[in-house]
Amino acid sequence: MPVFTLPSVQRDFVEWRQGRRYYAVWALDLNYPMLRQASREICALRPACWLPDYVRAPHLTVGLCGFPAAQVRRDDDFPLARFAAQQRALIAAAPAPFAVEIGAPDSFTSAAYFSVRDLAGGIEKLHRLLGEAGDSVFVPHVTFGLYREAVPLPGVLAELRANNPLTPCRLEVRKLSWMIYEAAVIGGPLAKLGEFDLAARRFKVVNPAQLEAIFA
Repeated sequence: MPVFTLPSVQRDFVEWRQGRRYYAVWALDLNYPMLRQASREICALRPACWLPDYVRAPHLTVGLCGFPAAQVRRDDDFPLARFAAQQRALIAAAPAPFAVEIGAPDSFTSAAYFSVRDLAGGIEKLHRLLGEAGDSVFVPHVTFGLYREAVPLPGVLAELRANNPLTPCRLEVRKLSWMIYEAAVIGGPLAKLGEFDLAARRFKVVNPAQLEAIFA
């Protein structure tokens, strides 16, 4: 059976967010000019293939948190106590800065991405520290586009790889960011509210007012 891409739809999935506004993630902020440029160039190959409103800057999601909430009412609510526990786990484990390599294009059925080599296991260590290890397979990746039509995936992937504008590059990771996005907007921008400095071993709040407001 041929494998087809899974189209995304730009709409407010109210049945998922249930009145909640923001969703939070732990991620590596990889918003470098070369990755932004490579993302633009590779998506220009087949512009009709991509959801046009994907504007998320290059990043690598390490852990899904959920909807920040003052009280837990649903399974995917994310209380301040759990956020604090994750920070304590990071401080106690003191993960060191590490390197990753961004490489060739690859794809899930729903999204295309630049592949990532976890050279020293730093990504996997952070993933486990944040309590994200489980039965599902964790694939580090840097998404550059969501599909908006169902097309044969092997053909799309072959074209992306044949015209890859990105030379494999090695990046040093020194910070882990805590970010949120508007749950009603598919592929909308990420906002950084805090970051854990791997070298200094401390968490710094970037936007105190908004951080306080989303947990209120």
